[in-house]
Amino acid sequence: MATTTTAAASHFFGTRIHGAVVKQRSGKFQARFSFGKKKSPPAKKARPTRDSDRLVWFPGATPPEWLDGTMVGDRGFDPLGLGKPTEYLQYDFDSLDQNLAKNDVGELLGVITDSGELQPTPLQPYTEVFGLQRFRECELIHGRWAMLGTLGAIAVEALTGVAWQDAGKVELVEGSSYLGQPLPFSLTTLIWIEVIVIGYIEYQRNAELDPVKRLYPGGYFDPLGLASDPGKLENLQLAEIKHARLAMVAFLIFGIQAAFTGKGPISFVATFNR
Repeated sequence: MATTTTAAASHFFGTRIHGAVVKQRSGKFQARFSFGKKKSPPAKKARPTRDSDRLVWFPGATPPEWLDGTMVGDRGFDPLGLGKPTEYLQYDFDSLDQNLAKNDVGELLGVITDSGELQPTPLQPYTEVFGLQRFRECELIHGRWAMLGTLGAIAVEALTGVAWQDAGKVELVEGSSYLGQPLPFSLTTLIWIEVIVIGYIEYQRNAELDPVKRLYPGGYFDPLGLASDPGKLENLQLAEIKHARLAMVAFLIFGIQAAFTGKGPISFVATFNR
Protein backbone atom coordinates (compact mmCIF):
# COMPACT_ATOMS: atom_id res chain seq x y z
CA MET A 1 0.00 0.00 0.00
CA ALA A 2 1.42 3.32 -1.07
CA THR A 3 1.93 6.01 1.53
CA THR A 4 3.20 9.56 1.15
CA THR A 5 5.78 10.95 3.57
CA THR A 6 8.03 13.96 3.69
CA ALA A 7 11.70 13.03 3.89
CA ALA A 8 13.02 16.00 5.82
CA ALA A 9 16.43 14.62 6.60
CA SER A 10 16.66 11.09 5.22
CA HIS A 11 19.78 9.69 3.56
CA PHE A 12 19.78 8.12 0.14
CA PHE A 13 22.97 6.59 -1.28
CA GLY A 14 25.01 8.78 1.09
CA THR A 15 23.18 12.00 0.11
CA ARG A 16 20.76 13.88 2.31
CA ILE A 17 17.27 14.49 0.89
CA HIS A 18 15.75 17.82 1.91
CA GLY A 19 12.01 18.40 1.82
CA ALA A 20 11.45 15.82 -0.90
CA VAL A 21 7.98 14.29 -1.21
CA VAL A 22 8.66 10.59 -1.51
CA LYS A 23 6.22 7.81 -2.28
CA GLN A 24 7.20 4.59 -0.54
CA ARG A 25 6.09 1.30 -2.06
CA SER A 26 6.66 -2.17 -0.71
CA GLY A 27 9.06 -4.31 -2.70
CA LYS A 28 10.53 -1.37 -4.66
CA PHE A 29 13.87 0.35 -4.63
CA GLN A 30 14.74 3.99 -5.12
CA ALA A 31 17.24 5.13 -7.78
CA ARG A 32 18.88 8.47 -8.36
CA PHE A 33 19.31 9.93 -11.80
CA SER A 34 20.95 13.27 -12.59
CA PHE A 35 19.34 15.31 -15.31
CA GLY A 36 21.59 18.32 -14.81
CA LYS A 37 18.75 20.43 -13.51
CA LYS A 38 19.83 23.43 -11.52
CA LYS A 39 18.07 25.38 -8.85
CA SER A 40 18.72 28.29 -6.61
CA PRO A 41 20.53 27.62 -3.32
CA PRO A 42 18.62 27.65 -0.04
CA ALA A 43 18.10 31.01 1.53
CA LYS A 44 21.13 32.26 3.43
CA LYS A 45 21.50 34.96 6.00
CA ALA A 46 22.99 37.72 3.89
CA ARG A 47 24.79 40.76 5.13
CA PRO A 48 22.69 43.87 5.69
CA THR A 49 23.99 45.70 2.64
CA ARG A 50 22.15 47.08 -0.32
CA ASP A 51 22.83 45.70 -3.80
CA SER A 52 23.96 49.14 -4.91
CA ASP A 53 26.64 49.16 -2.20
CA ARG A 54 28.05 45.74 -3.00
CA LEU A 55 31.45 45.49 -4.66
CA VAL A 56 31.51 43.38 -7.81
CA TRP A 57 34.35 42.15 -10.01
CA PHE A 58 33.39 44.49 -12.89
CA PRO A 59 31.52 47.81 -12.70
CA GLY A 60 27.86 47.26 -13.42
CA ALA A 61 28.12 43.45 -13.32
CA THR A 62 25.19 41.57 -11.84
CA PRO A 63 26.34 38.83 -9.44
CA PRO A 64 24.59 35.46 -9.72
CA GLU A 65 22.06 34.64 -7.02
CA TRP A 66 24.16 31.83 -5.52
CA LEU A 67 26.96 34.34 -4.81
CA ASP A 68 25.10 36.45 -2.28
CA GLY A 69 28.08 38.20 -0.71
CA THR A 70 28.21 36.12 2.48
CA MET A 71 31.69 34.73 1.74
CA VAL A 72 34.72 36.90 2.38
CA GLY A 73 35.95 38.43 -0.86
CA ASP A 74 32.84 37.45 -2.82
CA ARG A 75 32.70 39.78 -5.82
CA GLY A 76 30.11 37.83 -7.79
CA PHE A 77 32.57 36.35 -10.29
CA ASP A 78 31.31 33.09 -11.80
CA PRO A 79 30.88 33.64 -15.56
CA LEU A 80 30.66 29.90 -16.31
CA GLY A 81 28.18 29.17 -13.54
CA LEU A 82 30.39 26.48 -12.02
CA GLY A 83 29.21 27.23 -8.48
CA LYS A 84 25.51 27.01 -9.26
CA PRO A 85 23.91 24.44 -6.91
CA THR A 86 22.84 21.20 -8.56
CA GLU A 87 19.50 19.52 -8.05
CA TYR A 88 19.01 15.81 -8.71
CA LEU A 89 15.67 14.18 -9.43
CA GLN A 90 14.86 10.90 -7.72
CA TYR A 91 12.80 8.36 -9.66
CA ASP A 92 11.35 4.93 -9.01
CA PHE A 93 12.56 2.03 -11.11
CA ASP A 94 10.34 1.27 -14.06
CA SER A 95 7.88 -1.45 -13.11
CA LEU A 96 7.55 -4.66 -15.14
CA ASP A 97 4.23 -6.42 -15.73
CA GLN A 98 5.05 -9.76 -17.35
CA ASN A 99 1.41 -10.61 -18.04
CA LEU A 100 0.82 -7.48 -20.11
CA ALA A 101 4.37 -7.14 -21.40
CA LYS A 102 4.25 -3.53 -20.31
CA ASN A 103 6.73 -1.33 -18.48
CA ASP A 104 5.31 1.55 -16.46
CA VAL A 105 7.60 4.54 -16.19
CA GLY A 106 8.87 5.14 -12.68
CA GLU A 107 7.30 8.06 -10.87
CA LEU A 108 9.14 11.10 -9.59
CA LEU A 109 9.85 10.49 -5.92
CA GLY A 110 11.46 13.74 -4.93
CA VAL A 111 14.44 16.03 -5.17
CA ILE A 112 17.96 15.49 -3.88
CA THR A 113 20.22 18.42 -3.07
CA ASP A 114 23.68 18.44 -1.63
CA SER A 115 23.63 18.95 2.12
CA GLY A 116 27.02 20.67 2.15
CA GLU A 117 28.17 18.47 5.02
CA LEU A 118 31.64 16.95 5.06
CA GLN A 119 31.94 13.18 5.22
CA PRO A 120 34.75 11.35 7.09
CA THR A 121 36.14 9.82 3.90
CA PRO A 122 39.85 9.94 3.02
CA LEU A 123 41.11 12.42 0.41
CA GLN A 124 37.63 13.59 -0.67
CA PRO A 125 35.24 14.54 2.16
CA TYR A 126 32.91 16.56 -0.08
CA THR A 127 29.77 14.93 -1.44
CA GLU A 128 29.54 17.58 -4.17
CA VAL A 129 32.86 18.47 -5.82
CA PHE A 130 31.33 21.50 -7.55
CA GLY A 131 30.06 23.10 -4.36
CA LEU A 132 30.88 26.65 -3.33
CA GLN A 133 32.61 25.58 -0.12
CA ARG A 134 35.02 23.32 -2.00
CA PHE A 135 35.66 26.00 -4.62
CA ARG A 136 36.60 28.46 -1.89
CA GLU A 137 38.94 25.88 -0.33
CA CYS A 138 40.62 25.20 -3.68
CA GLU A 139 40.92 28.92 -4.39
CA LEU A 140 42.67 29.56 -1.08
CA ILE A 141 45.03 26.59 -1.40
CA HIS A 142 46.01 27.43 -4.98
CA GLY A 143 46.37 31.08 -4.02
CA ARG A 144 48.68 30.30 -1.11
CA TRP A 145 50.89 28.13 -3.31
CA ALA A 146 50.87 30.88 -5.95
CA MET A 147 52.01 33.47 -3.38
CA LEU A 148 54.89 31.21 -2.35
CA GLY A 149 55.74 30.42 -5.96
CA THR A 150 55.68 34.04 -7.09
CA LEU A 151 57.92 35.15 -4.24
CA GLY A 152 60.20 32.16 -4.79
CA ALA A 153 60.58 32.79 -8.52
CA ILE A 154 61.63 36.39 -7.93
CA ALA A 155 63.88 35.63 -4.94
CA VAL A 156 65.74 32.75 -6.61
CA GLU A 157 66.43 34.72 -9.77
CA ALA A 158 67.56 37.74 -7.75
CA LEU A 159 69.97 35.71 -5.58
CA THR A 160 71.29 33.16 -8.09
CA GLY A 161 70.64 34.65 -11.50
CA VAL A 162 68.85 31.46 -12.57
CA ALA A 163 65.31 31.83 -13.88
CA TRP A 164 62.68 29.72 -12.17
CA GLN A 165 61.91 27.69 -15.29
CA ASP A 166 65.61 26.72 -15.60
CA ALA A 167 66.13 25.79 -11.95
CA GLY A 168 65.36 22.13 -12.61
CA LYS A 169 68.01 21.93 -15.31
CA VAL A 170 70.63 23.25 -12.90
CA GLU A 171 69.55 20.71 -10.28
CA LEU A 172 69.99 17.83 -12.73
CA VAL A 173 73.46 18.97 -13.81
CA GLU A 174 74.99 20.34 -10.60
CA GLY A 175 73.00 18.41 -7.98
CA SER A 176 70.42 19.55 -5.47
CA SER A 177 70.88 23.01 -3.99
CA TYR A 178 68.87 25.79 -2.39
CA LEU A 179 69.59 29.44 -3.17
CA GLY A 180 72.96 28.35 -4.54
CA GLN A 181 73.89 26.33 -1.45
CA PRO A 182 74.38 22.55 -1.91
CA LEU A 183 72.05 20.20 -0.02
CA PRO A 184 73.10 16.86 1.52
CA PHE A 185 70.34 15.03 -0.38
CA SER A 186 70.07 13.77 -3.90
CA LEU A 187 67.28 15.03 -6.12
CA THR A 188 65.53 11.64 -5.91
CA THR A 189 65.65 11.74 -2.11
CA LEU A 190 64.18 15.24 -2.08
CA ILE A 191 61.31 14.13 -4.31
CA TRP A 192 60.50 11.23 -1.97
CA ILE A 193 60.64 13.54 1.05
CA GLU A 194 58.25 15.95 -0.62
CA VAL A 195 55.81 13.19 -1.62
CA ILE A 196 55.72 11.71 1.88
CA VAL A 197 55.49 15.01 3.76
CA ILE A 198 52.89 16.63 1.49
CA GLY A 199 50.91 13.40 1.29
CA TYR A 200 50.76 13.17 5.09
CA ILE A 201 49.74 16.83 5.40
CA GLU A 202 46.98 16.45 2.80
CA TYR A 203 45.67 13.31 4.49
CA GLN A 204 45.52 15.08 7.84
CA ARG A 205 43.89 18.14 6.29
CA ASN A 206 41.12 16.04 4.76
CA ALA A 207 40.49 14.41 8.13
CA GLU A 208 39.35 17.83 9.41
CA LEU A 209 35.56 18.12 9.03
CA ASP A 210 35.16 21.68 10.31
CA PRO A 211 34.80 23.86 7.17
CA VAL A 212 36.31 26.91 8.91
CA LYS A 213 39.33 25.06 10.26
CA ARG A 214 39.94 23.52 6.85
CA LEU A 215 40.41 27.02 5.47
CA TYR A 216 42.00 28.72 8.47
CA PRO A 217 43.61 26.10 10.74
CA GLY A 218 45.43 28.64 12.91
CA GLY A 219 47.82 27.28 15.53
CA TYR A 220 51.23 26.65 13.96
CA PHE A 221 50.03 28.41 10.81
CA ASP A 222 49.50 31.64 12.74
CA PRO A 223 52.67 31.88 14.86
CA LEU A 224 52.24 35.62 15.45
CA GLY A 225 48.64 35.27 16.58
CA LEU A 226 47.42 37.82 14.04
CA ALA A 227 44.00 36.19 13.81
CA SER A 228 43.44 36.18 17.58
CA ASP A 229 41.61 39.52 17.36
CA PRO A 230 38.06 38.80 16.06
CA GLY A 231 37.73 42.41 14.92
CA LYS A 232 40.65 42.04 12.52
CA LEU A 233 39.99 38.48 11.38
CA GLU A 234 37.69 39.32 8.47
CA ASN A 235 40.04 42.03 7.20
CA LEU A 236 42.95 39.56 7.29
CA GLN A 237 40.89 36.96 5.43
CA LEU A 238 39.93 39.54 2.81
CA ALA A 239 43.54 40.65 2.39
CA GLU A 240 44.66 37.04 1.98
CA ILE A 241 42.13 36.19 -0.73
CA LYS A 242 43.00 39.38 -2.61
CA HIS A 243 46.72 38.64 -2.51
CA ALA A 244 46.04 35.01 -3.44
CA ARG A 245 44.09 36.00 -6.56
CA LEU A 246 46.74 38.52 -7.55
CA ALA A 247 49.49 35.91 -7.10
CA MET A 248 47.66 33.37 -9.26
CA VAL A 249 47.37 35.93 -12.06
CA ALA A 250 51.03 36.92 -11.60
CA PHE A 251 52.31 33.36 -11.83
CA LEU A 252 50.17 32.74 -14.90
CA ILE A 253 51.92 35.73 -16.47
CA PHE A 254 55.29 34.30 -15.39
CA GLY A 255 54.45 31.06 -17.19
CA ILE A 256 53.32 32.77 -20.40
CA GLN A 257 56.37 35.03 -20.29
CA ALA A 258 58.75 32.07 -19.88
CA ALA A 259 57.06 30.14 -22.69
CA PHE A 260 57.32 32.98 -25.22
CA THR A 261 60.56 34.72 -24.20
CA GLY A 262 62.48 32.09 -22.23
CA LYS A 263 63.26 34.68 -19.54
CA GLY A 264 62.45 34.98 -15.88
CA PRO A 265 60.50 37.91 -14.43
CA ILE A 266 63.58 39.96 -13.44
CA SER A 267 65.54 39.42 -16.64
CA PHE A 268 62.46 40.24 -18.68
CA VAL A 269 61.89 43.52 -16.85
CA ALA A 270 65.58 44.35 -17.29
CA THR A 271 65.15 44.29 -21.08
CA PHE A 272 63.08 47.47 -20.88
CA ASN A 273 66.20 49.44 -19.87
CA ARG A 274 68.06 48.53 -23.03
